[in-house]
Amino acid sequence: MNLAYLKREITERWPMTSLLDVLKEADLRIGFSDHFKTVAERENLERHCLPQRILLCLYGMGTNTGSKRVSGSRHGISYKELLNVRRRFIHKAALRNAIGQVANAIFTARNSSIWGEGTTSCASDS
Repeated sequence: MNLAYLKREITERWPMTSLLDVLKEADLRIGFSDHFKTVAERENLERHCLPQRILLCLYGMGTNTGSKRVSGSRHGISYKELLNVRRRFIHKAALRNAIGQVANAIFTARNSSIWGEGTTSCASDS
């Protein structure tokens, strides 16, 4: 019953907000995409193009949609380009650092009168 109320309230406040929009807004606020650096010796990709491609790769991985389906969307980035970014930029250490930065931002922003003072856990859906 509470979940239905929460979903209805979110839909009323932000009716056209997608998960990709939330991911982009989180990156704009805390800049977690800066953790993703190339493992290659040099980087040919323009630095302003990289965050969009990283976010699309992370969205495809996190939602289990996959890079092929994400590339077929309206963003104008091919599957080959996303695959290149995923292979060269997205690695375990970078993911851990980005997740840590997002978790720390959640701990900073959450209201302790509601959630308490504990900092040992953070639900993945919060």
